[in-house]
Amino acid sequence: MTLALLLLSAALYAWGLWRIRRRARGFPARCAVAFGLGLAAVAAALLGRIDELADVSLAWHMMQHLALVSVAAPLLLLGAPLRLALGALPARPAAALARVLNGTVVRALTHPATAWLQFAAVLYGTHFSPLYEAALDNAAVHAAEHALYLTSALIFWTPLLAVAPAPHAPAHPVRILALFLAFPMSAFLGFAFYVTERVLYPHYAVHGGALADQMNAGAVMWLAGGTPLMLALLWCVADWGARERRLA
Repeated sequence: MTLALLLLSAALYAWGLWRIRRRARGFPARCAVAFGLGLAAVAAALLGRIDELADVSLAWHMMQHLALVSVAAPLLLLGAPLRLALGALPARPAAALARVLNGTVVRALTHPATAWLQFAAVLYGTHFSPLYEAALDNAAVHAAEHALYLTSALIFWTPLLAVAPAPHAPAHPVRILALFLAFPMSAFLGFAFYVTERVLYPHYAVHGGALADQMNAGAVMWLAGGTPLMLALLWCVADWGARERRLA
């Protein structure tokens, strides 16, 4: 199913590029590269060796989740699929999509506060509830959990990256503040794994060194989780500076 969805996404994006070029309209090549890398990140996280290791190691499971929420999600957004869709779709569907993007629901979902809160709720709600153990023991629940992580991450990154079309994009200072506030979100989660003196998930308790592995998972979340945020913060500051120079 995952492979089929990835192939369908790639095919739809390629169709959009073909439609854009047929209409003699330009579309940045860097966006296509970013979208391709985003799909590759999803494939690497869910279809390769990482998925096998995640079944026996919480640290690798954290790496898998980080690949989805901190690598794949921002890359997919930088691919500007909505911008591509608006340019490739016929007039009526494109107008309907534009109305949705400018609607109240999207405005509420992409508000930085809403995006931050729902992402934090998903991260903490899944890791500190029976859902996480259920996902480890049930393939369907596990797939739903991955879909939830990716969807929540896409919502979280949307106002921060503000990739066109972004009619409700917040100002740069707000985006920078939201990125700063995201650091403790992942750091506290990682710290909780690192300092806990019991194995949180029975699924991993049967494997040797489960507690040490859990501490490694905390370190991964604590340290590696902040790297994409730092890169996004630097990018946002640079983009703000470039905007001010253009206005000047």
